[in-house]
Amino acid sequence: MTRNTATPFPVALLRFWFVSILPVWAAVALVIFGMQFAVCGIVHDNENVKMFLKFIDILPGIVKTSLGGDMLQAGNTPGLIAIGYHHPLVLFLYMFFAVGIPTALLTGEVQKGAMELILSRAVTKMHVYICAGVLTLVGMFALVIVMFLGTVGATNVFDFGEPIPFDLFFRIAVNAGLLAGAAGAISLLCAAVFRRRNTAVGVAVGFLVINYFVYIISQWWPRMKFLEPVTLFHYVQGKIIFQGWPVRDMSVLTAVLIIAAVAGAVIWRRRDLPL
Repeated sequence: MTRNTATPFPVALLRFWFVSILPVWAAVALVIFGMQFAVCGIVHDNENVKMFLKFIDILPGIVKTSLGGDMLQAGNTPGLIAIGYHHPLVLFLYMFFAVGIPTALLTGEVQKGAMELILSRAVTKMHVYICAGVLTLVGMFALVIVMFLGTVGATNVFDFGEPIPFDLFFRIAVNAGLLAGAAGAISLLCAAVFRRRNTAVGVAVGFLVINYFVYIISQWWPRMKFLEPVTLFHYVQGKIIFQGWPVRDMSVLTAVLIIAAVAGAVIWRRRDLPL
């Protein structure tokens, strides 16, 4: 009989990395959670809403589009609360975590020389990639849950004088989680491809920033409209989510997430380490 010599999964490595990134995750989660309270605190006051909408009206169209576009209307309480889900600060925090964590755990550890020590133990390269992928993707979806819980908590603290459709915000959160997961998977791919962390971060950030600005510009410049479907942010549209589950958009984001994660795994497995 042959004995099973498969290398056991490195739970210790997963736990060590989890503890190391937890402070960053907690800080990002706290700001995102607080952002939902801040938005709800403004929206629940009619006078504040009127002043806010007047201020929005004088801003350039591209800024108004980035905050919610046509949903920013007096009386549309859910649309106004949803600002907290796609506010530029919230998007920046998601992208900060999505790009920073996988590049730090993969390319960063290689560049520091720590990957040689990790692989000298009973750990395979795929184990390392899986640990980084799990922490990145679970962390992103956990941030989305925190965002949703922030809305639930804030809407119970502030009186809006009308029932709040939590199912709507849950749909937005799930869709946002898939977008965040796709961004994290793309960053994993960049971390697997490039030899230096600065390069991996630059390419991942550049890709996401270009996606975002092409999406925003395509909203108010008709000649750029044809580019909108090639951006990730096209598949997180409030108008569609307000009507029900955006199955097509969720399928596209899921496909991007899986393809990027699998491609990164293949490249990482074939890559010579340490460099």
